[in-house]
Amino acid sequence: MTRSRLILLTGCLATATLVAATVVPSATARVRTQDDKPFVNASSQVAAGEYLMTVASCHDCHTAGWVEKKGNVPKADQLSGNPIGYYGAWGTVYGKNLRQVADRHTEDEWVDIMKTADHGQGNLPMPWHDAAKFSDKDLRALYQYAKSLGPKPVRLPRNGKPGVKPTGQYIDLTVKDSTSK
Repeated sequence: MTRSRLILLTGCLATATLVAATVVPSATARVRTQDDKPFVNASSQVAAGEYLMTVASCHDCHTAGWVEKKGNVPKADQLSGNPIGYYGAWGTVYGKNLRQVADRHTEDEWVDIMKTADHGQGNLPMPWHDAAKFSDKDLRALYQYAKSLGPKPVRLPRNGKPGVKPTGQYIDLTVKDSTSK
């Protein structure tokens, strides 16, 4: 089995944790998971989840200020949701508090949510089509990382219906035609 060895820098820039990880490439390796997909192999499932949350850009929507602070957000505030809405044809959605989602659901339920676009209730801009492609092992690592941060109740605005502009801060993701006036 061929494996690519990588040294990965993960986590908050203020607490940069160095984790040795093995990425198992799908084309050259026999994958060791039930769902026969490649996965990240790190020193622990929590470390793999921390790495995946960062490189899959989960923090961009689910950690307030992540993009603006270039990832320099204290762990105590990570993955606790985002009060800035994402407005589009689907209405307005807010990056959920993944710490609370992990606290309310079992690991198996988390995997099911990620594979089924929240049982068909998931909206854009969450890339559900990509999230469903994670291996079960990686989805479980994401869960374990979110769970390891502990619950952090944060009140977020409710999602808005299509066609109704939000009253607070939001990012407009509607398609615009530059040729129309």
